[in-house]
Amino acid sequence: MRTTGRTFLAVAAVALALTATGCGSKGAGGDAAPNGSDNGNGNGGGSSAAATKDAALTPAALLKMVGDKTSAAKSAKVELVTEIGGTKNEMKGAIAWDHGMQGQLTGSLGGALGTNIAKAGGDGSFTARYLGDAMYVNMGDGMASQLGGAHWIKYNYADLAKLMGPSGESLKKQLQTADPIASVRALIASGKINEAGTETVNGAKTTKYTGDVTADDLAGQAIAQGLTQEQVDGLKQQLATAGATSDHIEVWITADNLLAKKVEQLQMKAGLFTATGLYSDYGTQVETSAPQASDTVDFTELMNGAKTGS
Repeated sequence: MRTTGRTFLAVAAVALALTATGCGSKGAGGDAAPNGSDNGNGNGGGSSAAATKDAALTPAALLKMVGDKTSAAKSAKVELVTEIGGTKNEMKGAIAWDHGMQGQLTGSLGGALGTNIAKAGGDGSFTARYLGDAMYVNMGDGMASQLGGAHWIKYNYADLAKLMGPSGESLKKQLQTADPIASVRALIASGKINEAGTETVNGAKTTKYTGDVTADDLAGQAIAQGLTQEQVDGLKQQLATAGATSDHIEVWITADNLLAKKVEQLQMKAGLFTATGLYSDYGTQVETSAPQASDTVDFTELMNGAKTGS
């Protein structure tokens, strides 16, 4: 396979990793459901948004409850989209986050990245499986013909960390600890949460909350708003890795106090980065496993081949 093809496989892996995490990771703590809540599957039995407002909860306290309950649900069906510099990447499927991010997503890579992957043998579509220590990507039969017949490329998270340099370790941690509610925690950390009306998302009535999070907010407000130091450090690391000074966040919360949708926008050197996630069917069963070794090639082998020109 040509060296340029291997290079774009590396770029594609980073794009898939960023899209899957949606700029989100969890810290220790904050994973237990609040006392008296249900199992987090969104089928009722928990406190409604109206009930929590009647109880005079502040927006921060409400979002803390949302974060706890969403995290405790441990799995959901998802639709994820990232956009930057005219490139749009899309994924959908089901993920679990009880022991790091695990699950299977399908989707497409857009823009110049998708075009170059197509030149290397693929059509821009993919299937990705996420396990505790590695991501496996299948880009179709056309790409397999360029990989000695193997359909799956294994990207060990430790290898991705080495590939990306200083930012790689942060991405590795996000993949191994990802859950949907980092955006909720970040809003709590800002101490400046705005209620922005109601909207219908996936057929459910939701309440929208917005805010902007800066590094200064994380330094001065987050602990006071009930976050742990580890959660604060994780949020700081995300901003630093992105090279951004602030994060604009919008979240949509259901009457069952579950996250239905989130949007994050960060101004990066490459342009405005927007990550959108839709979440439903909390508690859905998620099963995934590594592909057969005989149908898998390790990404490091491809990169070593690129260095030798083979």
